[in-house]
Amino acid sequence: MTPRGVGILAGAILGVAVGRLLGVAELYVAGAAAGVLVVAALIAARSASANVVARRSLSSKRLLVGGSASVALELRNASRLPATLLLVEDRRHPSLGTAPRYVVPGLRPGQTQTLPYLLTGTVRGRYAVGPVTIRVRDPFGLAERLRRDTATDDVLVYPPIEALPRAAGSGMDRGAGSSNRRRLYAEGDEFYTMREYVQGDDLRQVHWPSTAHRQKLMVRQQELAWQTQATLLCDTRAVAHRGMGPDSTLERAIGATASVLWHLADQGYSLRLATDESAQAPPVEPWGRLLDRLAELRPGRASMLAPALERLRGSGEGLLVAVLAPPPGEEDLGASAEVRALLRAGRAYTGRIALVVVDRGRRLTFARGLALARVLSVSGWRAAPLGVDEPLADVWRALAARRSAASARRAAASSGRGGAG
Repeated sequence: MTPRGVGILAGAILGVAVGRLLGVAELYVAGAAAGVLVVAALIAARSASANVVARRSLSSKRLLVGGSASVALELRNASRLPATLLLVEDRRHPSLGTAPRYVVPGLRPGQTQTLPYLLTGTVRGRYAVGPVTIRVRDPFGLAERLRRDTATDDVLVYPPIEALPRAAGSGMDRGAGSSNRRRLYAEGDEFYTMREYVQGDDLRQVHWPSTAHRQKLMVRQQELAWQTQATLLCDTRAVAHRGMGPDSTLERAIGATASVLWHLADQGYSLRLATDESAQAPPVEPWGRLLDRLAELRPGRASMLAPALERLRGSGEGLLVAVLAPPPGEEDLGASAEVRALLRAGRAYTGRIALVVVDRGRRLTFARGLALARVLSVSGWRAAPLGVDEPLADVWRALAARRSAASARRAAASSGRGGAG
């Protein structure tokens, strides 16, 4: 019974009792009629709700932050009796919007009615839509029966993805990655850089003067005309990030990683994704599956990034894009074990890009992020700080401009040597 039904039943009992006590037949009859009405309402609600079937269909089960998907909730009365007043609610997580509520006057036997509404993604993650709750009430609102349809649907909300300029990205293609299989005898058009030997490299590329100078095997890395593999490293350590919610540095790092992933997939790269909690070198996976992983990432429990970097070093080739938070603490970055591990891992890759996510409102961490970007830039990386509220497209364009300037300087130096000869 609803609260109204409880009140009327209490009044009916009181009316019958007072009518009999005082001998007032009218009051007795009114109380008895009210009681019968409540009983009839209970029977009607129970019988009419037994076969109301709900079915949900979504236009898309994957959303971008700020995007929407249409939902059609179909109700069908599968019984031979009419269903009276229906109160319908399709539950969902608050991150997808307010749960829709409908009042359906009734359904005839076999009748179907569709209730449309929208889902809006506001925070990345995986959320359940449903179950549907149907409350069947009698026309007087005295009784209702609650029925839950157990069927639910999962909706995945991707991180916010920013469009990156294609013109800027095109400057990163040369020497930015390699094929899915390591090229043991890869030969490029011109010398690109010198790096430490990695198992599987062509021994004919060993540069013996540099090997003797550094006391370790060094190989010449040729600049390939078109290469397609990229590895993305997303630093999710809770100890390194600041803030909570959509404006935190963690969410900015995940969003930046998703944007770069989307951009590189559009450029034809095969992609790998690693985090600070990766237990082994990541395999090449479809970009859609990597986006699914980014949508469900949680703050990492690892305290150090070095173990994950060592695993990347052993499987390195192509382009490495690291989206990092400044190392926690006050240790000098030049002596930091994490920075040394990052530099060692980067030597195994043809191209190296670093986005250091910073919160400009925190002076110490902001200054530390700037210092890390400078250290990486001096070491041959294309590195830049990325503010929580700063457009990634501007930073990406600036990194590509540095690449173009470096290529121009190498070309000028080569032409100068040729003229001197």
